[in-house]
This record gives sequence, structure tokens and C-alpha cells, in this order.
Amino acid sequence: MARFSRHRFARTCVFATICFVALLLSFRLLPFASADEKCLRIAMPEIHSDQQKLILYQQVMKDAGLCVHPLVLPQIRAISALGSGRIDGVFAAKNDLPDMAKVAMVPGEVLLGSLAGYLVVREGPIKSFSDLSTEVLGVPLGATWCAGIVEGYANIVKVPRGTAMLQEMLAEGRIDAMLADAYSLGLTGGVPDGYKAIQVDHFDVHSWLKAEFASLKPEFDQGTRNYLTALGR
Repeated sequence: MARFSRHRFARTCVFATICFVALLLSFRLLPFASADEKCLRIAMPEIHSDQQKLILYQQVMKDAGLCVHPLVLPQIRAISALGSGRIDGVFAAKNDLPDMAKVAMVPGEVLLGSLAGYLVVREGPIKSFSDLSTEVLGVPLGATWCAGIVEGYANIVKVPRGTAMLQEMLAEGRIDAMLADAYSLGLTGGVPDGYKAIQVDHFDVHSWLKAEFASLKPEFDQGTRNYLTALGR
């Protein structure tokens, strides 16, 4: 009986030693696994806030070899988040992004769009932004492309749900005119009857990464291409 107990005790000690060694090895490997699994935090515009689109974006980036965590942020908040280090890139922005964020950035090679910015106003005598006087102008909250255009104009209403909410307010008569980029305007039904769109800006849009992640551009660009393809663009 004593001999049997000694054998069982020996086997228990060997098993415990193996488990302890395995545990130590796993702790030593954890930092390397965490480094490999670094996820890029990418700001997505509100028009891509649909959960299915976010999952799709994450998946196509994974297929391209990148771990990405998409976050829905208005443009102005994305710029602030870049400066504070809370995000690593943005899905869509103009070429003035590095200057606005005051952060070294690299653009992706994929052109997301060459977009026009429009003033949507009732059919009539207004032919340019400078013709506005007392009209209530609706502007997407957080949009940066139109910041220079509206500078100095007093009668502005900023709305949180972008072009969709602006369209509703226009139909209800709560605003007299609105600013919208061509892509967002197309997604929300286009120019309403009785209104016209006057082009007030034109700009190219790319995805962007902080310069420290420039080596990941090939994978980032491939994921962006795949995302646009999956969206039918």
C-alpha cells in the first residue's frame, strides 16, 4: 500500500511540474501574441454605421491580413481622436486631414470617390452660396469639408444624423437650405422636388493611416478594395 502511494505521489508531482512549466511558457508567449494581434482602430463615417457594414469591413480587412476595429465617429471627432491617439486611421477623408489633425498621416492608394459638395436650396434666384442671406442653413454635425464654406455665415443649424436628418428638416420646413456631399445626398434620395443642387466644392476622398503604420498600406489598400467591391462600388 505504501509503495502504491509513493508511485501515485510521484506521478502527481510529475503532472504538476508539467502543468507549471506549460503555464510559465504560456505567460512568456502572451506578449508576442498580443503584439501580433494588434488591431488598428479605424474611424468610420456615420453613413457606414450599419452594423452589417461594420462587420463586413472588419471581415474584408481580416481577409487582407489586418485586424481592424471600426469605430463610428463624425469627422470632427475622428480628427480629435487622431490627435489624442485614440484611433489609428480613418476610412474616408480629404487631403487636408493631416493638417487638421496635426498628425503625420499616409493616404491609401484607393480613391474612394471624387465628390462634389452641394448647396441644396429651393428653385429660384439663389445661384451661389454668397446669395444666401437670412436663410436657415442645415449642416451635418461634425462635417469638415464645408467648414471653410460656412465660415462667417450666422444662420446655421448643425444636425447629428447627417444628410438623412437634413432631408427630413428640409421637407418639414425647419431649414431653408442644406449642405451635403454627393455621396451622402445620393444615399438619402437625391435632390427633393422643387429644390436644386448648386456645387460649392469638389474633393477627392481616400482612407488614411497614421504614418507609423505605413508598412501596412498594401494590406490596408487591399482590404479597402475588397470592401468597395462587396458594397457593389
